Amino acid sequence: MWAQNTSFDFTRVDTPFYLVHGWDAQGTVEAMMGDFPRDVQLRDAQEWRTKIQRQVEYARAWARDLQAKAKNRRAEDHNRKWKQLTDRLKEGFEIGDSVWLYLARVRPGLTKKLAHLWHGPFRILEKGSDYRYRLQIEGTEYRFYPWVHVSRLKPRAKYPDRPSEPMNVPEDDDFDAALREDSWEPDEGSGEFEVEAILDVRWVTRTRTSRRVKEYQVKWKGYEAPDWVPQGHLNCGRLLYEFDQGERSRVRFQAMQSGDELPDEEVR
Repeated sequence: MWAQNTSFDFTRVDTPFYLVHGWDAQGTVEAMMGDFPRDVQLRDAQEWRTKIQRQVEYARAWARDLQAKAKNRRAEDHNRKWKQLTDRLKEGFEIGDSVWLYLARVRPGLTKKLAHLWHGPFRILEKGSDYRYRLQIEGTEYRFYPWVHVSRLKPRAKYPDRPSEPMNVPEDDDFDAALREDSWEPDEGSGEFEVEAILDVRWVTRTRTSRRVKEYQVKWKGYEAPDWVPQGHLNCGRLLYEFDQGERSRVRFQAMQSGDELPDEEVR
């Protein structure tokens, strides 16, 4: 509703909100901003709000730019496809073409606005002289008169296969001979270790910065002793996600257990 009321109407050359109220709508952040005195006590809050407003305005401008580009791209693609379809309709359909059929009827209980009105595809069997075509409906669940007008048909888009180039390589060619002799050996000097499992998580406070950092207890593949590693030093997103999901479930289960163990007086 907010997007609809604040969208620019090219017919009325203004937004619906402005036409009704006479002033432009303000968002939550814009309403929170206000004219504050430049006091020392409010300086930090004012700077914070100014920063938030600047970020929101930047994000809105970026979003409007992306929406405009996406809208233009969709319009160009739509016009290009329909130009191709229009050229094809001018030439007419041929026997054997695959087409979609427009049927305005919907089943009882379904909303026409949300129903699929283009059915098929159907194969053209015969071409009439007055812009009519006979469709092949034998073997389908559709039951209607097979002769339909060309205005209710549209061609089925046929996407060409991905271009490929066949490889003519003799079977006796040995590709392994082209590899280096030590290419299969692991690189011990790279300094990278593979995470086998994540065992635990904790929050620690850095002494110098007084910032809380999330650390995970990691079990490295090929090593016995686990290590505590900051989250920013790990590159195993799938294992982190699986561990966090299990940790949330465990915390919720413990909370349920602690709630069940409360005496009746505390529960009430």
